[in-house]
Amino acid sequence: MMKCIVLGCGRHSLARGWCKLHYERWRRFGDPKASVRAISARGAPLAWLHAHKDHVGDKCVPWPFARFPDGRAHMRAGKPTRIMCELIHGAAPSPRHEAAHSCGNGHLACVNPRHLRWATADENAADKEGHGTVVRGQRHHAAKLNEADVIVIRNLAGTVPQSRLANNYGVRTSCISKIVNRQAWGHIP
Repeated sequence: MMKCIVLGCGRHSLARGWCKLHYERWRRFGDPKASVRAISARGAPLAWLHAHKDHVGDKCVPWPFARFPDGRAHMRAGKPTRIMCELIHGAAPSPRHEAAHSCGNGHLACVNPRHLRWATADENAADKEGHGTVVRGQRHHAAKLNEADVIVIRNLAGTVPQSRLANNYGVRTSCISKIVNRQAWGHIP
């Protein structure tokens, strides 16, 4: 069994090469070596947001604490971007409004108050489309097909059975059907 990669630890590795203790410190605080003092200072992330709410620079301000695996900022008290947006712009106009990034770097944990605004889910999705940060098609981590495959599949639809196309591309027949009917990969002409 592997040992924790933190020097001097000696415990068995659980995830990312760290033992349970160091993994949990990384997950909560963004640092596997976070001190007991940092762990007891649970208000530190909120205090950090308050200290940075008057930031005036145009560069992204990266969240220095815990992040989700996809890179977005994380804290127990709520979403840091939403909290920062509330500090700057007041309460959301409705519960359905989201904190949207003008910089397109929400996936990099940007919490610059000048980059945040309230937006509906549709407006936020349009922003993501404009920034090129939408993860779909071949950019998705589980994609088995690429855009060229989708175009070929659509061109062969009606002349080659969907079951044969599915076997050729290593996907299910339902996947081929969704591609042909534009329920999947709809962004490809």
